[in-house]
Amino acid sequence: MKKFRILILILTVISSAGIYAQEASKSKKPVLPQAGDIGFGIDLAPVLGYVGNMFNNSQGNGYNTFGGQEALNNEINISNPTVSIMAKYMLTDEIALRANIGILTQKNTQRDYTRDDAAFLENPLSEAKVIDSNTTTNSGGSISLGAEYRRGYNRIQGYGGLDIIYGFESQRQVYKYGNAITDVNQVPSRTDYGTPTNVGYWTKTYVTGRYHDGNAQYIGIGAHAGVEIFLASHFSIGGEVTLYALGKFGRQCYQTQEGFNPTTNMVETRTELVSPGNKTFTFGTDNLGGKLYMMFYF
Repeated sequence: MKKFRILILILTVISSAGIYAQEASKSKKPVLPQAGDIGFGIDLAPVLGYVGNMFNNSQGNGYNTFGGQEALNNEINISNPTVSIMAKYMLTDEIALRANIGILTQKNTQRDYTRDDAAFLENPLSEAKVIDSNTTTNSGGSISLGAEYRRGYNRIQGYGGLDIIYGFESQRQVYKYGNAITDVNQVPSRTDYGTPTNVGYWTKTYVTGRYHDGNAQYIGIGAHAGVEIFLASHFSIGGEVTLYALGKFGRQCYQTQEGFNPTTNMVETRTELVSPGNKTFTFGTDNLGGKLYMMFYF
């Protein structure tokens, strides 16, 4: 019933927009954006993905499958958020400056129980537990700045132009353990977080953090072409495609570790270089946010 009510609501909104457009068509033509007007856009791709998922009981009809893969396609998959802020400024009646900005930060903490070694040492029948945690912080964003030339007839305006594109992404993982390493307990009970680079002279190696994992910056240019259909004065639905060239520059990735050294009878820490960083160049017509949208001009 809930899905049916949502469907009815969507159909009602679409029907109302159509009726409103028909009423507006009785006039000579709608008021199109003019020099000095500012436009704000709302991305429709996530809405269409949600509607598609309502009917197939799946999560597969998302932004990617409808609009193409993101231009900033990366391992942590958040540097090009599905929902972004779109804005345009009409420099003249035909030329507009434009911006598309998206940013997102996610922090997730996984907590696991493991045996309390101190309590077990005092009482082997003890069922006491301590908590280990794995905290992952993902951050990313994208911004494109550019200009477009617009031309059209009545309710339809086509446009084309160029953009400068910049994006970034980063990931950090921090591991904390309830049982500490001591000279008495050199191999404590711990959840297996991460994959350590084993240190031969330690009793056992544990990962305590991973930094700059997948960190990268993107820079490039894009040529876009699209169309806006004005359903009413200063209100349009639009779509576009971008031909872009992007370079990705990855940073070095580090991992922090700890373990007990029987030779020095001390707990030691060290930092390992995991990856030297990679470079990638991409050329194509994938999406960069806001490819199917509603636009409001003021």
